[in-house]
Formats: sequence, C-alpha cells, structure tokens
Amino acid sequence: MIRALLCGCIGIIILTSHPSSGFAQFRELTKRIPDGANAIFFVDVNKLQNSPLGKAHNWREKQEEAFEAGVEAIPPQANTFVAAAKLDLETKYPDWQVGLMELKYDPSLPKVAVRYQGTTDYISERPVAVLPGDIYVVKFMENVVGYGTPAKRQDVAQWITRYYDNSLRGLSDYLAEAQTFADAGSPIIVALDLTNVASPQIIRSRLDSMDTLKGKQVDLDEVAKVLASIRGISLGVTVQDSMTGAVKVDFSEDVSILKDFAKPLLLEILGKQGMMIDEIDSWEESVSGNRIQLTGPLYASGLRRIFSLIDTPPSLQEAKQKAAQAGEGSEADEKKELTIAASQIYYKSVVSLLDELRIKKKGRQTMGQISVWFDKYARKIDRLPIANVDPDLLNYGRYVSESLRTGQSEVTNAAARSRIRQNEVPEQYDVSTYSTPIGANWTGQYSWSGWVATPNWQRTGSKMSNVRMEEQIKGAKSANDVMRDIDNATADIRRHMTEKYGVEF
Repeated sequence: MIRALLCGCIGIIILTSHPSSGFAQFRELTKRIPDGANAIFFVDVNKLQNSPLGKAHNWREKQEEAFEAGVEAIPPQANTFVAAAKLDLETKYPDWQVGLMELKYDPSLPKVAVRYQGTTDYISERPVAVLPGDIYVVKFMENVVGYGTPAKRQDVAQWITRYYDNSLRGLSDYLAEAQTFADAGSPIIVALDLTNVASPQIIRSRLDSMDTLKGKQVDLDEVAKVLASIRGISLGVTVQDSMTGAVKVDFSEDVSILKDFAKPLLLEILGKQGMMIDEIDSWEESVSGNRIQLTGPLYASGLRRIFSLIDTPPSLQEAKQKAAQAGEGSEADEKKELTIAASQIYYKSVVSLLDELRIKKKGRQTMGQISVWFDKYARKIDRLPIANVDPDLLNYGRYVSESLRTGQSEVTNAAARSRIRQNEVPEQYDVSTYSTPIGANWTGQYSWSGWVATPNWQRTGSKMSNVRMEEQIKGAKSANDVMRDIDNATADIRRHMTEKYGVEF
C-alpha cells in the first residue's frame, strides 16, 4: 500500500474554516492549470502579510529578503499564488509542475531571462522566457504569469493553446473542493488527490509492516478496504494573532475501524515520507464519518516546512544589486562591482539554503526524510539567479547541488536495501513439545511425542527493526559525509572569493 498511500503526506491539508459565499479569488489562476494535476497549493499572500501576526513580524519585508536569497518559496510581490503538479505517487517526483501568480506589477520577461542567463521565445502568441533549471515562464496577462517545468516547448505550446481554446478540463473534484476553502478565506490550503491510488489487495500486503498495527486486534482486511477508499489529504492554515492548522484525510468509507489508532498511523505515514511537521504530534485528533482530522497550533518552523513543499519560483523582479555610481570608475570597474554584488547575493543564498537544510535534517532520522530534503535543496540551488556571478562561485554551487544529489541517491539506495533485507527476514517461531500416545514400542510400552511451532511476531519484528537500524545508520553516515564535504568546500570558496575581490563573503 503504503508506499503509494504514504505519498499522500506530501499534500497534508489543514482546513479550519468552512466554505462560504466568498468570491472565487483563485479562479483566474486555477482555470489555467493543465489537465491531470493531483496536487495543489493555494496561498493568499496579501492575507498572510496583512494578518495581525504578519504585520507584527513584518512578514512582507522578510519575505522579500528571503525570496531573493532563494529560501522563500512564496513570491512576496504576488497577491495570490497557486502551484500545481502531476505527481508520480510511486516515486514522489512530479511528471510536471506549474505555478501561477497574480502580481502587483507588470514583469519584463526579457529582463528575467537576462537575470538568469536564459533565453526568450514566443509560443502560441504569448511571450515566454526559458530559464536554466528547465523552467519556462509564460506571460498570460499584464500581471498574471505562469511558470513550470519541464521546459518542453511542444507541451508549453499545447498548454497555452488549450487555455485560450477553453478546452482545459479543470481541477479534479477533490482539488476543486480544496479551492472552495481557499476562496472562502483560508490563506494557505494544500491538497493531494489520492482517489484510486491503490487497491485493497496491495494495501493489505503492506499492513503487516506497519509498526502502529503490530499487536492490534483488528481485521486487517477491513482496514485495507477503508484505506483503499482514500479520496485525498488536505492541509489548511488560518492566521490571526497566531496560526492554527489542521490535517484532514478524507475517505469514501466509514473510518470508525481506525478510531483507536488513527493518529499514530497517520504520524507513522508522515514520518516515513519525510513530511512530518513537528507540531502535529501534539494536535488534537478527531475521527468521525469518513474523515480523520488533527488540529492544533502551528509555528513559524512548521509554516516554513509547509512552504518548502513547493519549488521556489523564479524571481520576476529586477535584481536588487549594488551598482557603481554613474560617472565614477571605468567600465571594467563597473563590471567588477556588478560581479561582486551578484556573487555576494549568490553565495549568501547558497549558504542560507544549506543552513535551512541543516535545520530540517536535524532530528530527521528516517531515510525517506533525508532523501526528500536533499533533492529539494539541490533543485533550489540549481534555480538561483546566476547572471554576473563569478564562474568559480557557480562551479561551487554546481558542486553543492551535485553532492546533495549523490547523498540523496545513496540514502535512497540504503532505504531500498532495507526493504529488501526486511522482506528476506525469515519468520520466527516458538517451538513447544507436547505428548500424545502413539502406540507401543518394542519394549511394549507406550510413547508420547509431538511439537508445535507458533509464530513469534515480536521476534520477527525485532530482527526487521535491526535491519532497518543498520541501513539507517549507513544512510545517515552517507548524508553526514556529504554535508561535511560541502562545509569544507564552502569554507574554501569563501576564502577564495574574499581574497579574489578584497571584500567579505
């Protein structure tokens, strides 16, 4: 099952309000989403920034700085923002992903292309920028812009054409339900459509390996049937003087059979997939009808973790870089100043991303968690603006992202070995003897003998746990080795760049 089901944690959803008659503020964006999306992320940027909590902590200005550094996924100059993807639920990687923004300004795609050292194009009568990192940016209207990956020109042309032909089918029923909550005023909504993700037979074959279910007196066939009826997972956040979140999991079947272990089962799923938010462990549980829901306070760290589920979009604003004053210095001096400014921003961005990765890695002991975050941060580094950045620094950035991908591959391989070795653990038995008369022996006496083997699930589970621990240690060592090598490279490039330009990096 559960590998496919667990992928659902990518889209945990918190819904703490109910839909009302509010206007469809996201409709202008969602009507442009390509067919087949099974994951979606709604953010009302204005509402977040203007909330009592947002004003008290100056979120608008902090978002500007963090976004330019590549550590903030939500574009601060957007009014509303929607990200959607077609996820392969086996691998947890998207076949494609797009983002759509209603901006406070009219961006210049040629300037965006220059900033990222990309190119411009004109596809289906719309201006397009093609950027490094396999990203395209499409300008639909003066202040409505879309971006996506992979940057396949034919697919981009089909997407644009189908929108203007009004032939896009729209969101699935489950994702459309999530949009009603976003339109009703929840500033953050995330949803993952898991309808028909796995059969009861596949789910049943995996239930015996779930720690939460060990020793439970429950009909596992019925549990599998209920879990197979999952419709989706959603997460929503409300923000006032503090933040409140709720995770809800929706099913077609009644979930009362899960009532005694619903929360630990959900937490085990989230933890194995690396999508756990620390606060959820203390949230209040509600199980009724066709839904499991957890509700409780959400803190800044949890909000960052939610935002990090989205790939950071390209900045569409002109770079805020230090420039030489007009009339002072030669053209070479001006170029050097521009290189220094761009390089300092790039270096700071990479270091900030690595610091954030360390925070997420700290205390995350499952291999799935480490693998997910290594891959995400490699992609974030790949997509930083690179125009005017020193070539040595770009080589360092490439080394960092490649090292993270190597670590991700090694951790993923360790997880695969763990699954294989666990499946190879022989079932453990307790053998006991008993006596029954079986007839007279050669002396004329009767003999009694017999034995019975009883499965010892605890000893079998212990051996499987030892296998998991061994591979987990190997995977963690690989991850730690990668981070150590990156730290050494960071110290070297900082020293080199400082000596080269005579300024601090």
